[in-house]
This record gives sequence, structure tokens and C-alpha cells, in this order.
Amino acid sequence: MGLTQLLVPFLVFWFGIHAFLFLLQRFLNRPNLPTGPGNGPDYELLPTTTSSGSRSVPGSSSGNSKQSATSGLLVKPFQVRFSTTRLNALFFRLGSSPKLARFWRLWYGFGVAFGLMAMVLGWALLMYAAIRLVSVAVAYLMTLWPLGGGNTSQESVAHDQSRSRFKKRDLPNESAEDEGMVLVPIIPGVTLPISHLPYYLIALLVSGVVHEAGHAIAAARERTQISSSGILLYILYPGAFVDISPRALAMLSPLQQLRVICAGVWHNIVLFGFAWAFLWTGALQLSFRIAGWREMDDGLSVVNVVNESPLFKHLRVGSVISKVDDMSLKGEPLKIWSNVLLPAANDNHEVSSKEMAGFCIPKTLLYVKPSDCCLFTPDNPFGHSQDLSLLCFTPIGSTNTQQPQGTSGERIFAKEGECVPSSDILATSTPTRCSIASECGVESVCYQPFTPYSSVVRIQYSLPSWFDMADGNQTGDKMTSGQQVVAYQGDPKDIWEAVEVTTMGSRWSFLPLGLPNAILLTIQYTMSFSLALSVLNIVPARHLDGHHALKAFFALVQSLRQSYKSTQSLQESLVECLWDNGLAIASTSTSVSTSTFPKGLRAVKGIVIGTTVLLSGVIVGSLVQMVFKFLWV
Repeated sequence: MGLTQLLVPFLVFWFGIHAFLFLLQRFLNRPNLPTGPGNGPDYELLPTTTSSGSRSVPGSSSGNSKQSATSGLLVKPFQVRFSTTRLNALFFRLGSSPKLARFWRLWYGFGVAFGLMAMVLGWALLMYAAIRLVSVAVAYLMTLWPLGGGNTSQESVAHDQSRSRFKKRDLPNESAEDEGMVLVPIIPGVTLPISHLPYYLIALLVSGVVHEAGHAIAAARERTQISSSGILLYILYPGAFVDISPRALAMLSPLQQLRVICAGVWHNIVLFGFAWAFLWTGALQLSFRIAGWREMDDGLSVVNVVNESPLFKHLRVGSVISKVDDMSLKGEPLKIWSNVLLPAANDNHEVSSKEMAGFCIPKTLLYVKPSDCCLFTPDNPFGHSQDLSLLCFTPIGSTNTQQPQGTSGERIFAKEGECVPSSDILATSTPTRCSIASECGVESVCYQPFTPYSSVVRIQYSLPSWFDMADGNQTGDKMTSGQQVVAYQGDPKDIWEAVEVTTMGSRWSFLPLGLPNAILLTIQYTMSFSLALSVLNIVPARHLDGHHALKAFFALVQSLRQSYKSTQSLQESLVECLWDNGLAIASTSTSVSTSTFPKGLRAVKGIVIGTTVLLSGVIVGSLVQMVFKFLWV
């Protein structure tokens, strides 16, 4: 997909959002409305305020007994941010509940332990990613300037060019791990299929909401002021936020700060665990079966067909595809489907039967039609015949044809070709295949389709059980309830792009076939983002939770050391007082609380700067590697 095809929908989407909000503001605009939480009325839109009663909420920003809940909408170019204080009361009810006090104490205690372990794991992951990137860069340089002086063969270059022609916008990147990429950048249309973008955005929003809810409840548990909370959309990034007062957070003890800071990543790893258990135990599949869906391992259900595709009038929604080019879809239907239609994008695909066999054609069908369907040019890739039902066939193993040389406007003619009605040969569910002429007997000959500028793909399918044969025929084609075959002439990758399929079948027509796959993809993306947030967001880099967690952890260590030394000094002073009536308590305690923490603070700054540089290097290196992979290699 080109840049224009991605940019135009993006601009239209944001123009629609800004136009809608502008009209809504003009419609509801009234003077002297109080602004919502934020930085003032300069960019607040549609602020509202409501009274919430006479009882004050612990930790609230106002000292009055009368509290108000406010909301506001910030609108900037390519950014929309909604903030509210309406959820503050809910957070404080949950965090301050006496019945849940013991649970929250243990819950966020586990969160602190996980956060510290995840910080070490995340830093180690960044180091590993950096090492892999360096090794890949060295391998690329060795390829460009090999020590042995070898040159890349023309055959290898031609093979790489043929592979690049089959890169599709909806084909996920399956070789990132082979290329040494530990952290794969999310680029719509490159590493993220365009059709997956809605699931990606929903999963990102859910992960962000769960993350920020952890911070909010933990802050409420520690009686810390929560200014506001809300959601935002920045360019294509949907997220959530909780505005916690930094001054109130700084007044907490280091352990309390760690509970609040580590709560977000702790909630993310718990969300990942629940989602993984939901999939691993089969609860999701059981839910689908109860609702009326079933998973198939011997075919694929048609979810949608592009209206402009010639297959639209044949493959109805709910049809079950069982074979492609006589290759059964049993076992791994989606993998076989992609391997047959996109063979150049899969190195280890099986060879389909059409590449090693022809068709037994009765002699009565030959020598009765003109041979103009066997004359091809780039402008007429399907032949020059006016009868589109005719297809050119040549004897199996025949070489008496002009092969295309790749020049524009070249005419290709199959000298031994015969124009045969394609439906009589290809549109049967049980054709007689052959590899040599003797396998067809006396009354038939072994011929194969000749299509130099296209391919012929046979799709065997059955209509859904609820399809009405009498009412469903809107095109005049004969529709039957058994196995049917449609022959498609063109580029096989166009089939893969135009026909959306799934391994889930439905018992009734009103069940959307695409819903189970949409739910599954959303859960899988939610697991991926939650796991990434739980590990990477806690690394000690600037603007991440790990930065604040590291400072709080060092403060906790210094506090424990100071407490230990103070206790030890107090014991020594008491002993000296008993023996010598010395007064060493004051001097000893004064020396304990001196210069240990500044050293720790300098260590924190060094670690944060180093980790920030490491993280930035990994991100930039991954992007550069992605550019090299898709635009150069």
C-alpha cells in the first residue's frame, strides 16, 4: 500500500473529528461556563460541572466540604484529550474501603516486587536487543563488503526481486525474528496489517486504561490527591492517563511511592495472565461454541468478498472453501491458503497439484474452436477471443510456444494451443488429472492451461446450509447445494486480498463470521501490549515509570540503611554512655544522615541517562533496520 493510500484516510479521519467537535462546540457554546480540569480555558472545549454532594472525598484537591465534579475536552491538531474528575470518588471508594484494606496492601506489595524484577528484566532485554542489532548491522556490512570478495549472483538478485513483488499490505511480517529484531516497530501496512488496525487500537486503549487504573487505585489507597483522569487520542495512539499531584506523591514514604508507581505495570501483567489463561484453558473456544460458532480444521469460511472481484457472485458469505487447486485445506487451513495463493512469500510451501499435472480433455472438445484465445499480449492477458468462456490449453510438456521476454507489447502465441470451454474442464469437483499423455486413455488427451500473463486457480467450495438456492441466484448462474468449483484467471494474490476467510464457521446466518476472529485478535494484541508495558514501561528511562521507580527504590534503600545505622549507632552510644557517660548520640546520628543519599542520587541520574540512551538507540536501530529490510534489501 502506497503512502498516499495511508495518508488520505488518516487526514480524512482527523478532519471529520475536528469538524464534528467544532460544530458541537458552536451548537452548545454558552458564555461563562466553567472550564474542566486542565491548563485553562484557552483550549478547553465543552466543559461541564456538577455538584457531587456535601461529603468530602479523602485526598481531594479542595478543602471545602462541597465538592464538584468537572470535565473538559482539550482539542489540538491531531490530538483530542478528555479529562474528568468524576471518577475520583470511585477510585477513593475502592482504594479506601476498609473491607479491601488488607487485600490492597498485599496486592500492591506483590506489585512492588514484580516491578523491581521487571525493571531488571527490561534492562536486560534492551541490552540483548542492542547486541542483536549490532550483530545484524555487522552481518549487513559483511554482505556489502565481504572479506572473501564474493559477488552476489544474478539469480539471487532475481529471486529477491520476485519475492518483493509478492509483499502484501495484509501479510504480517513473519521473518522479523530471523532478521535479529527483538523489538519490532509497529508500522501500519508494513509490520501491522491494515485490517488489524482497529483491533490494535482497541487493545492499546484497554491496556492503557488498565495500567492507569492501577496507578489511580494505588494512589487512592495511599490517600494521595488525584487531580483528574481521562482518555486521549494522539495521531493514531489511543491512551489513558491519571493526573496525580507530584507534590502529594513526594510526601509519601519511598515504599508508598513504589506501590503507586509499580501498580500500573502490575495491573498489566495481571491482565496478560488472565487473557493467557482465557485462551490456554479453551474458555474462549467454549464460549464461541456455546454462542453458535465452531472451529474448522478442514476448510475456511468466507467472511467477505470485495464487490469488484469476479468471485463476489460465486463465493457467498458463509461458504466453506475445502480445496484450492485440488489441495485440501485440512490441518492448517490458513497456512495452506496463503502458501498456495502467495507461494513467493513462503519459502517452505508445498507444491500444488496444478504445477505437476494437467487435465484429461475429451478429444471431442478439441479442434472445433478458433485459436485466437491462445494469442496473448500485455494489453490482452486473457487472450484475444471474444468468447470469455474459452481458455487456451496446450499438450502437457509442450515447448512449441513463444515464451515472454518481458518486453512491453510482446505477442505470445501457443502454436499447439486449443481453445476449450473452461467450465467443462476446470469447473468440476472431480477432474481427471494427468502428468503424461498415456494416463488419459484413447478418447482423451492430456492438456494443461496456458496463461503466460496470468494464472488459473480452482477453488472448491460449498454454500452455507442456510443459503436459499431459489432466492439466492441473483446472477443467473446455476446454484446447487453440493460441492462447487469456480475457476479464477488472474493474479492469485488478488484472491488472497479480495476474499477474507476465517477458520470459524457458524450454525446460523445471523452470526457474523468475522466476530470470533476479531475478538481473538483483540485479545492477542491486548496480551502483547500488556506484556510489553509491564516490562518496558518500568525500565529506568526518562518519561517512563521506571525513572520514578528507581528514585523511590534508591530512597527506600537509603532510608533502610540510615535506619539500620541509626539503630546501630544508638546501641553503641548507649553502651558508651553506660561506661563513660559519653554523649555520642547526637554526633553519631548527625554523621549517619549526611552524604550517602547524594551519591545514590548521582547513581540514579547516571542509570537513567544510560538507559534512556540505550532505549533510544534500540528504537532508532530497529527503525533503520526496518527501512533497510523493506526498502533496500
